[in-house]
Amino acid sequence: MNTTVIKRRLYLADLEVTAKDVYIKQDFANKAAETLDMRGTDKMQDNLYKTNLDTNKDTSMLDFSSTNFSQNVLQKQNQDIVANASEFLVSNGNSGKIPLEAETIKLISLWSANDPKKMEKMIGIIFNAKKASETFITQQTGTPTTIFLDNYEDLQHDITVLLRRTFNAIRNKQDKKQKVNPENYIFGAMRNTFEVWYSEYMQSLSSNG
Repeated sequence: MNTTVIKRRLYLADLEVTAKDVYIKQDFANKAAETLDMRGTDKMQDNLYKTNLDTNKDTSMLDFSSTNFSQNVLQKQNQDIVANASEFLVSNGNSGKIPLEAETIKLISLWSANDPKKMEKMIGIIFNAKKASETFITQQTGTPTTIFLDNYEDLQHDITVLLRRTFNAIRNKQDKKQKVNPENYIFGAMRNTFEVWYSEYMQSLSSNG
């Protein structure tokens, strides 16, 4: 087993950060719906669909786009999404959800200004940092490396602790009018978290034989 120690460092390079790596499978809702017990509803659904097709009277197509809601309603919807994100985003062993502890999602919710898009962006930064760390570790050790967050509660907790510290550090810098790129700062802190954890994890495996 390769026990190469990954040196502790902080990456704050000017890197492009997106939400590409958020682990939410797009077909999760469809699969969940397929598992529901719908006995006795097939005939009723068929009749409903036939009625709609035959009469062409159904003009109330569902459309949840932002343009269909007032600013007041949108604000309430966003507040609800952010407030309850820890319940519907956290995996708890379920596929299709995000492998972070509920405390992490609650923390991100608290710092997202009731904006689901900001939540998505911050979660994306975490997983971009994870991916970058896996690539770096693979290059350093010569062994393909993937970190499965569902398997390591200690790492999930480390992410929460370091994220809280990072948010506070960014606020202090911004309050002091110091120049800081929040996205890159979070990315660097999270990447450092993953690589330090991996190094310590490999050392513990080596020590235990």
